Amino acid sequence: MVADAVAKERRNKKKKKKDKWGQPVVAPVEDAEQGREENPSQRDAEEQVEEEAAPGGSESYDPNKVVVSGMPYTATEQQIKDLFRDIGTVVQLQLSRFPDSGNFRGLAFVTFQTEEMATNSLDLDGIKMGNRFVKIERCRLCPQRKRKFEFRDEPRKVDGCFSAYVGNLSWDVTEDDIRDCFKGSKISSVRFALDKRTGQSRGFCHIDFEDDESLEEAMKKNQFEFLGRPMKIAYAISNRN
Repeated sequence: MVADAVAKERRNKKKKKKDKWGQPVVAPVEDAEQGREENPSQRDAEEQVEEEAAPGGSESYDPNKVVVSGMPYTATEQQIKDLFRDIGTVVQLQLSRFPDSGNFRGLAFVTFQTEEMATNSLDLDGIKMGNRFVKIERCRLCPQRKRKFEFRDEPRKVDGCFSAYVGNLSWDVTEDDIRDCFKGSKISSVRFALDKRTGQSRGFCHIDFEDDESLEEAMKKNQFEFLGRPMKIAYAISNRN
């Protein structure tokens, strides 16, 4: 009797198990893992796919840089450096300014000499500066955005349009910087492109000139080095059909 029971059990193991709808039941995890061990090349391929499909972990940050926000608009560079005098050496300080006035907007990017200093500076989050409480957080690395389009040909000049596109600008450029760069031309307005989420410059602007002579004088500065970057200047694209 015992031998018959063992033989019956073996036959049941060989049969493919099916559910009440007649569909085969998925093998337990142990069986699946055993099957994968028998085919290491398949296992390696699956692991590689999983690694490639997995996100690159948490958000990426600049190890030595922090963002300081909520500061008084009257704060000076020296006062900001003094805020971190017990933390370590500040090697670079970038102030964010309002594009229309060029005044400090209470936001700055602080780069320290070491990653440890940047980490220690986070302990000052919530410190009071003047009559405001300052927020200090790690500086995220923004992924390189793909351009939605590229100019196949340089935009053509449109009669009656005295505007120019100016690109590849420094992130902290101000309107005063722009006007000083094109001081040989008569400028009626400068329109910066701003990020809707952060309010920061997107690295380009449009300049409206008062006359054609001013526009043409500005066009001569295409690829001119401005604040460490070669400017891209082109005729503005008209919205008219």
